[in-house]
Amino acid sequence: MRHAHTKTLHAYWDARRSGRSAPARADIAPNDVAGLLAHIFMLRRMDRDHHVFRIAGTGVCRLHNREFKDQNFLSLWSGQDRAHMTALLEGALAAPAPAFAVADALAIDGRSVEVEVSLFPLRGPEGVVDRCLGLYQPIGPDSLGGRPVIRHVVKELHPANLPEPTIRLFRTAAEAPASPAANDRAQSGAV
Repeated sequence: MRHAHTKTLHAYWDARRSGRSAPARADIAPNDVAGLLAHIFMLRRMDRDHHVFRIAGTGVCRLHNREFKDQNFLSLWSGQDRAHMTALLEGALAAPAPAFAVADALAIDGRSVEVEVSLFPLRGPEGVVDRCLGLYQPIGPDSLGGRPVIRHVVKELHPANLPEPTIRLFRTAAEAPASPAANDRAQSGAV
């Protein structure tokens, strides 16, 4: 996480999940993150290849010079970058845990701005993790000169980290019992 807004949204998401693996969509209140709304988006997973924008902030729409409601988030990416972003999204939902990417957002004339894309999984009304709260945050000044973003080039991927397991099947040597169990004693006279 590079940008302060990404760290802020991560802390908010973490607080809203209240010990659960992911918060519910209903737990997210726009007023709680009012300062970030321009760059926030929400996705709903329809299938592996279709993660549809439910909402997209004005800053996201302005950078692309278009509205995104009901558009496929993955259409912003092409070739291997699309495959990588699909895997990043699917991994975040499966874990469920946050995932991040850094990309160059390019205009038609080759000008670019670096963006951090953050994905925070959410549970839908049915209790299934099938949504993502996202942040599309430019890093540094907008150098596009008013030209819309037409494509992205992935520079970094930070996949979801799986949580630590809560069940351990084996004890470490330091946790071994001080005295042997009954079946650990040597039997005398046994051949």
